[in-house]
Amino acid sequence: MNITFIYPRFEKLLESRLELNKSEKAKKHLGDFSMPPALGIPIMTALSKNKHQVKLYDENIEEIDYNDSADIIAISFFTPQANFAYEIAKKFKAKGKTVIGGGMHPSIMPEEAVQYFDSICIGEVEDIWDEMLSDFQRGALKKTYQKEISNLDTIPFPERGIFVGRDKYDWEAKLIQTMRGCDFYCENCIIPTEFGRKFRFKSIERVIEEMNVTPISGDYYLIDDTLFLPHRECRDYRTKLLKAFARLPVKPRIFMSGSLNTSHDPEFLKLLTDAGVINLYLVTGCDPYSIKAFTKDGKQYFDYGVDFVNRYQQAGIEVYISVGLGFDHQDESVFDLALEFIHKANIKTAEFYILTPFPKTPVYNQFQKENRILHYNWTKYNTANVVFKPKNFTEQSLLDGYIHCWKEFYSATSIDESLSNFVK
Repeated sequence: MNITFIYPRFEKLLESRLELNKSEKAKKHLGDFSMPPALGIPIMTALSKNKHQVKLYDENIEEIDYNDSADIIAISFFTPQANFAYEIAKKFKAKGKTVIGGGMHPSIMPEEAVQYFDSICIGEVEDIWDEMLSDFQRGALKKTYQKEISNLDTIPFPERGIFVGRDKYDWEAKLIQTMRGCDFYCENCIIPTEFGRKFRFKSIERVIEEMNVTPISGDYYLIDDTLFLPHRECRDYRTKLLKAFARLPVKPRIFMSGSLNTSHDPEFLKLLTDAGVINLYLVTGCDPYSIKAFTKDGKQYFDYGVDFVNRYQQAGIEVYISVGLGFDHQDESVFDLALEFIHKANIKTAEFYILTPFPKTPVYNQFQKENRILHYNWTKYNTANVVFKPKNFTEQSLLDGYIHCWKEFYSATSIDESLSNFVK
């Protein structure tokens, strides 16, 4: 059987914010930077490759052939891609193709997505993909499939070979997932809804084996910011994992995600550097420290954050900060505070995002109750648009401040230095 996977396009920042096209520095950083799709498609490829023929269209870098001869079209997408995914599905269904949908958006909005597809996968795909294909082959495909995987070690290694031959990707670090689920309920995070509120971990041995069998490059990105939460089970697991990385015969280059809630004591930093961690993607906006750091009365927490970043830098770990704007605890002072923080912390690589109430997150539910959501045009849910009524900003002042942050940061920062700190 022939299966064609499709990763729909999404509206990039410069498409949403044409004002930034006037800044050559911002344009170079934001305009054409492309990465492969995340883990869903390569995992489905691994589940399919020994039994079926597979191919991929990534609409962000190539055109889709609507005369494709596949038996099944499988579209994986998240919220900003939803409208594009639905149009793709319509076109293929008009040609008589069976079209399956999956990914983050169908999982959290199944009642919407199921209208556009012959079948959808809700949540995790690993334990139901074979069933979906088998049901299709015998003419008994159901409208929805859903099953949580209990043992993450049974997930096949992602088949990254499906990306081979595409020279338009700027960064091809291997994405490594070590765990799923989270019992925190951060206001703008979808993880508990998508993966449940219970931590599930891969075995250390399985993670190391995955790193060894799929060496595209020496760069690995630990996609789980939950890995660095203060919970004892997370702390115990990551300690064992980092020590296992340190024992590898060739030290990897590891990128990690975290918040100001992540530890920064000397012992932990040594553990990170011994393991090969070279970059921290620092997300701000909803952790207890950054909530207070970017307010007029939060100097103590502001100084804590600067010290936090400096300690990572002194340990040899570069910090790439992602600054959230538009939260209810913020006001218009946040723009200058964010830029001042970045300057004082000597951060060379930064991005800014507008709070976006993704479906089924706590902030989405809150804004719905308060009648603050402006529209449900998912294309604009890409963190570069104001899609809700802010509490302490006008819609225009939030947008203007967001653009101001981008322009100011990249007018003061060497773009080559900024990129070199993240893509090496």
